[in-house]
Amino acid sequence: MGKKKKRSRVGWTSPPKSAEQVSSEAESRRRHLQLKQPPVPKRRVILGVFALSLVIGGMFLSLLLPSESLVSDLRSRGISVWAEVTASPRDKYGNPGNIKVKFDGPGGEMETSLYDWGGMRPEGLVPGGLVSVTYDPRDPARVLTTAWVKSPPMMTMPLLVGLLGFLFFLAGTVFITIRRRVLLKRREQIAAS
Repeated sequence: MGKKKKRSRVGWTSPPKSAEQVSSEAESRRRHLQLKQPPVPKRRVILGVFALSLVIGGMFLSLLLPSESLVSDLRSRGISVWAEVTASPRDKYGNPGNIKVKFDGPGGEMETSLYDWGGMRPEGLVPGGLVSVTYDPRDPARVLTTAWVKSPPMMTMPLLVGLLGFLFFLAGTVFITIRRRVLLKRREQIAAS
């Protein structure tokens, strides 16, 4: 058996395609491009992520605003006294719990818990020790250490977690919205071609 020679196809052109065949191939390419597109994020997903960012932002503000209001009130009308720490329990994570103090208030001896600032209480207070506190004469139960009235912590862990969570979900909302618009525009361009 002999080998067959390959014929060269120089100058050969394919026969013209029918209009039906051209439109069928174009439709096939369009479907293929649409199948390759990632799914478009739904509006309810965008609204859900945005709602979650608002909830976390609300939690952040619910920690920050009362603390700032307390410090402002105690700076303007607070009375500083020495108080004895009667109890300084720890929570299950080792952080200070409800620290109880006893001091001479406007109506006699007063025993109350120290307020927290941004979800945090002062460290290093031991039962039987003395600490300078500032209380509100209108409501002596509103008590904070004098050091925190003068210079409250700039950021606490609960505040930081709330702020970062809010920013993360807000940025996610913006990202998902932009992605949705880009994908919808791309689908329109594919459908138009």
